[in-house]
Amino acid sequence: MPKAYYDDARKRWVIDGQKDGVRKIFTSTKKGLSGKREVISKYEAWRDYGGDNPAPITVEKAVELFLEDVCTRYGKDSESYRGAEIYTRVYILPAFRHKAIASVKLSDWQSLINHAKPHSNQTEVLSKKTLKNLRSVINRLQKYCYNNYYTEAWRGELYIPEGHPTIGKEILQPADIQRLFEPSNLWYHPCFLVMMLCGLRPGECLGLQVDDIKDGIIHVRRAINDSNQITHGKNRNAIRDIPAPKQALEIINKTIERNKSCGLQTKWIFCGYSGEHGNQSTLRTQWYILKRERDLPGCPYALRHTFVSIVSAQSHISEGNLKMLLGHSKSMDTYGVYNHSVDGELQKTAAVIDTTFEKIRKAAP
Repeated sequence: MPKAYYDDARKRWVIDGQKDGVRKIFTSTKKGLSGKREVISKYEAWRDYGGDNPAPITVEKAVELFLEDVCTRYGKDSESYRGAEIYTRVYILPAFRHKAIASVKLSDWQSLINHAKPHSNQTEVLSKKTLKNLRSVINRLQKYCYNNYYTEAWRGELYIPEGHPTIGKEILQPADIQRLFEPSNLWYHPCFLVMMLCGLRPGECLGLQVDDIKDGIIHVRRAINDSNQITHGKNRNAIRDIPAPKQALEIINKTIERNKSCGLQTKWIFCGYSGEHGNQSTLRTQWYILKRERDLPGCPYALRHTFVSIVSAQSHISEGNLKMLLGHSKSMDTYGVYNHSVDGELQKTAAVIDTTFEKIRKAAP
């Protein structure tokens, strides 16, 4: 593509284009980047469509191209792609599908946020987190379109209106934890207990293999996502090494023996009934069975929230160690080899967690 340049003498942007032996000059008298974008659009319209005016890019087409870009960058099974696909399909396309993306103003996007409602129940309001996610997708779409000359830059920012609830993170109270640890025949009950004791995400726990447990350390190396795909986890810090509390190791060893006794020659610790890696759909189904039976709050992720609340409030573990356990540390070298002094610190952390949950389990109701 020929480069656009600014003609200082004539005060205009210029592109000298050629196609099929035909030469044509395109100009714009607009100042700054607006003029550069206009002259590029004129040239591309002539090159691609044979006309002097840019073919209008609809929101539907822009979303299609945007999702292709996200898929190329992060993969179709990534959270980035799945989130972008859901929010564009549920909120953006129904509002602006056939409208030219260049004609959608900042005020139009703000109105979409202000009046967005739950897809399943039009009488309720969306949570603040959902609106923030919607705003994030809109901003990413706008940035993609701006970088590709489909839109102009915004003069302002989108905001989240007042009056939308902040959904609290449900956690299990001590009495709930005691009921959770009572024996159960549910296949994934051991998985719930290890999630509670180690602060693991559901997908991380399902992704554990027998070889990931060495010398009292759990090596978190993969996760099983909602699409039943094996991934490297939620983010770059998800791959980490964490100390295993004694109670967690006992549960893991019992689960491995259970699998063998069922004739399953599998590398997965919390496997499915046939030895394949577990899946989050079945895990959630069993959680809600246990939740009804024992009057427990929240979803499976509540076990991780509970771990954070219990450990940070009662065990006096440093913020740095807690971030490491959760996979939130940005400076931790999770691929490095621990020396003896670090191993000692990890074992102390595991012992503190063990003591904390043991006290809760043995406390009088």
